[in-house]
Amino acid sequence: MATGWDLYATLQEQAEYAEYYKTQPPTACPNDGEPLKAGPSNQPSVLYCPFDGWQYPRDWDPGTHSGM
Repeated sequence: MATGWDLYATLQEQAEYAEYYKTQPPTACPNDGEPLKAGPSNQPSVLYCPFDGWQYPRDWDPGTHSGM
């Protein structure tokens, strides 16, 4: 049987994972799951989906796209 401290530790660990995943850039488009491609050479930090035009960081919302 789980105690209150066990559940607290589990919730705390999940919160730490959620914060970690919010800081990681996406590898796939959240709309269709296709791998993101690198942007043009003058914007190396941009990732985009060639199918629907979704772009990171322009369209990125860590609250909804963080993967947890």
